[in-house]
Amino acid sequence: MRLNVRVKIGNVTLFAMVARTQSLEGVTSLQLDGKHIVMWDLENCSLLNVKSVLSDVQVKYGLSDIFIVSDCEGSYRAWCYSKVDFEVFLKILGECLGILDYNFFYYTVKRRKATLRSSSKKGRLPQKVVCVLHSFSVPFGEVVERVAYDTGLQKRGFSILLGGE
Repeated sequence: MRLNVRVKIGNVTLFAMVARTQSLEGVTSLQLDGKHIVMWDLENCSLLNVKSVLSDVQVKYGLSDIFIVSDCEGSYRAWCYSKVDFEVFLKILGECLGILDYNFFYYTVKRRKATLRSSSKKGRLPQKVVCVLHSFSVPFGEVVERVAYDTGLQKRGFSILLGGE
């Protein structure tokens, strides 16, 4: 179970969350040359929808082969090795907002680089390639930054609001 508590007094807010967590590993989009490889975290959608949206983006932005992986129905991660400026990366993500995981987008904007999970979540099978959208091949770039992070096992939970709106 996840418990969110928010206490608001005047213009000061204290927020706390209690939840079981899991440690995950991932890679970031930022490359040594300051450009970004394009990656997506896609949720609550069908593979058919993912293929349709990413194919359109691939053509519009002239992106290389896109690799789509999944570890459960409705949850997909995708990437290609085309390098783009951060502003173009955000435009590409903006084309996918209907299926893009909100937290992925939020933290990409906040940190000015994306992080895509590469390890398995608890209770899920290992990720496997479910589709490749062919365009043209780009050599596999260096993995510049590997990251470890913790995330809650539950995305939603019980919330308590004290004071304020």
